[in-house]
Amino acid sequence: MQNSPIVYRNILLFLVLIVLLNIAIGFYSNFKKGKKNNGSAINYVVNSKESVKDLTSVDYISQANEMMEVFKKYDFTIDDFLSNDSVNLIIFSSLPEDFMDIEPVSERKKLFINTLLPIIFLENSRILEDRKKILDWWNESQGENFSRDFWPSWLFELSEKYDSFDSNLGNLLVKVDIIPISMVLAQAAIESGWGTSRYLREGNAIFGQYTFDKKKGLKPINRDKDKKFFIRKFSNLSESTRSYLKNLNTNLAYKEFREERKKLRMGGEILSGLKLSSFMTRYSERKDDYVNDLKKIIESNNFMKFDNKNSMN
Repeated sequence: MQNSPIVYRNILLFLVLIVLLNIAIGFYSNFKKGKKNNGSAINYVVNSKESVKDLTSVDYISQANEMMEVFKKYDFTIDDFLSNDSVNLIIFSSLPEDFMDIEPVSERKKLFINTLLPIIFLENSRILEDRKKILDWWNESQGENFSRDFWPSWLFELSEKYDSFDSNLGNLLVKVDIIPISMVLAQAAIESGWGTSRYLREGNAIFGQYTFDKKKGLKPINRDKDKKFFIRKFSNLSESTRSYLKNLNTNLAYKEFREERKKLRMGGEILSGLKLSSFMTRYSERKDDYVNDLKKIIESNNFMKFDNKNSMN
């Protein structure tokens, strides 16, 4: 009987250890859940349309209904975007994980457009800033084409960015220009299935751009065995859009597109996505059928109304 206090103390200690172990396991489980939730969170910033540089602090959401509430909070609507130069531009990093659950489909399409519209506008605005900077410098130089050796460093870097390697600034300006919002939205809708594609959900890949670097892409499920391409993934929607714009502005496949855009510029016309879509036959193996689908989406959704935005020299 003299050992009974020791036995009881050991039993009590054992029970305490069991309780502490259960608490630790519960804490670790909750910690893992928290990490998972944080991983699925998407960030956003708010920007004024009057300035492409003035951003508010970063904030986060995770659900589609929260995204919708953010648009309401900052009074972002398509009508305001078209009529109000000081409208807030909300730049989201990704679509929410429950995007596919949004019903009806019309609401899902609306959120898709609302999410991409500010991003497209902002990226186009940055291109226009580059374009204006080139034009201003060229005008100060009275239209002369100086050797690249005499260019300021920023102009040299800009020409490298747009894969332009001669001293003719006119050739550079052909590349440094916007893509009409109507056409960008239509291609985004086709390439991502209005935001439902696996590539967009897993890799922010809006426009179906190819890469042959396995580390930078997602493997298509039904890819032919002899094919080696991947769908390029991006860290956010802005990066994906920026890459797409550069592709159309620099790739040899879209030279005719750029020449037609130049003609519209020279004629003082609005850069029409409906007109310029005719030069997207090389974007898809479906060629003319792809172009026809682009035009149908632009017309059926009245995307033409966006083309007077960003469409200045």
